[in-house]
Amino acid sequence: MADYRLFIRSRWLGNEPLLFGLNLKQLCVHFIGIPIFLGFAAGWPQAGRTVAWPKEHAVFFWIGLSTCGWWANDLITRALAKPLRQLGVSLPGTLMIGVVVASLPSDGALKLWVHAYLAMFPDLPMTRPLPQIHLDPIIFLKTHIYGYIEWPLINLVLFHLWKMPCFGYLFQTDTYQSPTITEPVLPFMSKIPVPLQGEVIALAAEQHYLRVYTSLGEALILYRLSDAIRDLGARGMQVHRSYWVSSGAVIKVLRTRTSQSLLLHNGLEVPVSRSFRQTVQQASYLQLAPA
Repeated sequence: MADYRLFIRSRWLGNEPLLFGLNLKQLCVHFIGIPIFLGFAAGWPQAGRTVAWPKEHAVFFWIGLSTCGWWANDLITRALAKPLRQLGVSLPGTLMIGVVVASLPSDGALKLWVHAYLAMFPDLPMTRPLPQIHLDPIIFLKTHIYGYIEWPLINLVLFHLWKMPCFGYLFQTDTYQSPTITEPVLPFMSKIPVPLQGEVIALAAEQHYLRVYTSLGEALILYRLSDAIRDLGARGMQVHRSYWVSSGAVIKVLRTRTSQSLLLHNGLEVPVSRSFRQTVQQASYLQLAPA
């Protein structure tokens, strides 16, 4: 039991990413804490159809309702984030597009929760009729207008004040520093859309193309990996026939019996091939122990 508690404590206090580039605290806040807080904020004053309900029913109902909406927003935004980043869309734009697209499936989930809750507790006062399947534009807008405001605002607050990674967008802190990029030094950066021209984290060769991972997103350009490595000089190291990583991007080494890979600051996992393993092991910034 003591070992288990120590493990949980180390996970809770640590900053190691567990899922979606988020550590345990960030996961709990994003997926559990915020929906509960929003539900409590609406349930405690018994808002909406819960005005005549017992307070405990109102709180539980609104927590379930906010959880449905928040998780639907997260699922849809997470599915759209990568292609939107590749198009150069900013984080506020991605959040707004995600919540608008998610409002359709979340509307169905919210209506289902209302019907399910009143089916479980049929004695609760019916101050409003049950929501219908068809979409009424006015009711739809009134239902989701607060989500259009809350979803981007809360995520942007967490991103800027807590420096929490947000759908692949990373806040630049002093813990991650790469050399300043200038176009004369890095010619391949001129081929990347300006909104994505951040600090280079990693490169991945894809046939005749090169996928460039930067602090602002990723882009696929027509460029050779060998030329890009030459442009970057000593800013990092080639760790695989198809991969190069920045010296400031590695946060963890992942090992199995037969392979090694590097977990990067942006959540990307890069394999280390056998032919490069010895060179990588000798690089002190990777802190790799001999295999």
